[in-house]
Amino acid sequence: AFRLAAANVASLLGTHLRSLALDASQGHGCPDQAIWAKHAEFDEANDLHLTSGESVAAWAATAAGPALREVDIADFWPQSCWRKAEALPVISHFCHNLLKLALKNAWLSVDGLEIMPNLTHLTLEFIRLDDEDLSKLNECFPCLQILNLIGVGGLENPKIHLSQVKTFRWEVSNAPWSLAIHAPNLVHLELKCVEPEILILDTPSVSTLKLTIDELGPTVQVDGLASLKNLRIESSDLKSLLQLFASDREIRTLDLELPVSVNCVDLYHEVKPDYLVQLFSRITEVKLSPRFSCVLMSLLCLCTNHESAGRLEKLLVHLPASHITACPFVPLLSVSAPSCEVTVLFHADTSDAVRQAAASVWPPFVRGLPRFPEITWRWGTWQ
Repeated sequence: AFRLAAANVASLLGTHLRSLALDASQGHGCPDQAIWAKHAEFDEANDLHLTSGESVAAWAATAAGPALREVDIADFWPQSCWRKAEALPVISHFCHNLLKLALKNAWLSVDGLEIMPNLTHLTLEFIRLDDEDLSKLNECFPCLQILNLIGVGGLENPKIHLSQVKTFRWEVSNAPWSLAIHAPNLVHLELKCVEPEILILDTPSVSTLKLTIDELGPTVQVDGLASLKNLRIESSDLKSLLQLFASDREIRTLDLELPVSVNCVDLYHEVKPDYLVQLFSRITEVKLSPRFSCVLMSLLCLCTNHESAGRLEKLLVHLPASHITACPFVPLLSVSAPSCEVTVLFHADTSDAVRQAAASVWPPFVRGLPRFPEITWRWGTWQ
């Protein structure tokens, strides 16, 4: 009934239909939660298998197909996980003027996929894709400007070759041996992966990089990051990543986070607090995300004196729930610019007494220290 209703709507509206969204997911999982296949509890029916060639053709082959500009389909994973679907080739055949396409919860074939020169936005989420190196994706979607590959499995040594893409979010669901991105006009890149043996970023226009990675592999080529200004790193391999991406670059904004498993001893052995303070002194805006900030606060007392003024104009810190009222991040303030804005976020479990003491004591205490800049204080809460 669901599939028939979509076909009827497409037939009824015909060339007036510009956008089509179908969602049969009902919260039922994705390839990373393939419990149905493991326990043989997948659904043998096909009434909600929305990415099958038959289901897609039912609406795409109508007069609505060429008129559509946006298509968004979320399949029912218990029915789609074990069936290879032809949604991509069917859509590419009938929907010539499509601008935006999003497909979720499916096993997708690329056999017969045709070039879609008008498509500028593509999102594949929780997809098993039969395109091991992404060669068909590169060939058939040459004009993509925004690409999201979130939890896309079935890849082996994938390579992105897209000359027009500007924004790319890639969350790699498995652990391919190598990852390569060749994108001369890419500006914003979010990459989440495990530990590829080879990582190639040929992206000379990237200004914002958000990287979540377990560890760097032995072969990394990132010469093409001449425009990098905004950097976020979440990893336990911080020293290698900071030396690679931040040490010799004019980074304006730096945001650091740690995996849940990392504690203060791990961080100290990985990167010394003095190194971090020196690094922060060359950056305009530093954001210490919750886990990294809370761990770092316990290590800053080990810093030696840093008396030279730095470039730091904005600092964001997350403080753990604590009864300590002394300011734990004074070493970071010592490398601030002459005028600096400091945002302090207390954990929601922090008592009002501790908050009030900090707000009343820290500003005059810092003002009384020699060589300290003028600081604007902002206060808030994090959960």
